[in-house]
Amino acid sequence: MALCYHFQCSSLNQTQQREALERLTDNTGTNVLHEATAAALGFYFQSQFALLTLISQMTSEAAVAVERLDDVELKVNGQSLLFQLKHSIQSNPPAVTLGSVAFWKTIKVWIDVLPLVSLADTTFHLVSVGKVPVDSPLAALCDPNSDRQALLLAMEEEADRVIAERAKAKEAGIKLPHTARGPGCDAFLKLEPSARLSLLRRVIIQQDSRTIGQIPAEVARRLHIIPRLQRQQAAERLLQWWDQQVVFSLCGKRERVIQRSEMEQQISSIIADLEDGTLVAEFTNFTQPEDYEPDGMLTRQIELVNGRASDIAKAIRAQWRAKEQRSSWINNNPRMRSTIASYDSVLTERWSDRHTQMVEDCADLEPAQVEAKGLELLRWTHELAPNQVEPIAHGWSAHYYVQGTYQVLAIDLHVGWHADYLKLLKD
Repeated sequence: MALCYHFQCSSLNQTQQREALERLTDNTGTNVLHEATAAALGFYFQSQFALLTLISQMTSEAAVAVERLDDVELKVNGQSLLFQLKHSIQSNPPAVTLGSVAFWKTIKVWIDVLPLVSLADTTFHLVSVGKVPVDSPLAALCDPNSDRQALLLAMEEEADRVIAERAKAKEAGIKLPHTARGPGCDAFLKLEPSARLSLLRRVIIQQDSRTIGQIPAEVARRLHIIPRLQRQQAAERLLQWWDQQVVFSLCGKRERVIQRSEMEQQISSIIADLEDGTLVAEFTNFTQPEDYEPDGMLTRQIELVNGRASDIAKAIRAQWRAKEQRSSWINNNPRMRSTIASYDSVLTERWSDRHTQMVEDCADLEPAQVEAKGLELLRWTHELAPNQVEPIAHGWSAHYYVQGTYQVLAIDLHVGWHADYLKLLKD
């Protein structure tokens, strides 16, 4: 579920992402956020937090990984920084206290990873959008230089209490309390006392963290070398690229670790494109969401020429990509409306030349033969038109825009595949 949402959300521009997140997080009339939605948002937050963390580093040797040793893992200057992320979309996020389930679950995760790291070269970061109360023993973890001894005693006391209450319930044959906190408390008490303190000395709590909706703007703010008016567009492009890299890293399509030098190279490429006005194919590696339903006219046009399921599938995919690309261009630069409209006219003219000739050729043909001619025209838009019609801009080579725009035009009946498509679809 998280990966599915991740692909869908990363294919949207920043405005569309914000609107999608608002819809997902609108809990009017209920006190419960659907678990799958929370998981999807949590994963997407991990991806964005990883980018913000990497872009904040000053050395090109820095690198991050998502969902490896921890939610986010940063390697920089020979040190490993492991981040446990506790995101919340509530207007008043829950505080981080000694009784928090999130805190003890995090402790359990870090204890499990201890055999895999060098403690002297590792720091553990609990990142929470909630705050730590000033009178909580955990406040010591908000200051990297504070003493941890009092916190150690408080944690031992709390863990002892939790384990004792669970043991008492087990003995009484009743349901065990503290189910979520129990494993963390138990693991903490099983450490040697010196190991407990050593771990706490490497722990930092980053409270009041930015939320998922705030990170894109923060990424844009950190693109200092890009003119202010272009930063939002550049940030959207960078986030799209980043989302893809994270998903590929999880799917084994690239190395698990993403280097800062890769990000710098991508930023340089974005800057070059912005300077020369190059149009970028943003949707080459994305496909439509599983629940996407195209306009019914798309399939009706193809059915008129007896198109196959494969013809419909290709048409839907290309139409979604072209539609999203057109929307992205216009959102980033409203002046693109005229460019898009002009190119629609070019495509329509190229289609008209072929359709007019086809109508003439079909004058004395049987209905099945007319359908076959129309199917040839449809498949021309898929297979040959992207190479035979001049591109929308110099350097543009993504085939999906021509393929999909023809479907966009077909939905509006500006083009069609059957010789008599206007007559047959007049109702």
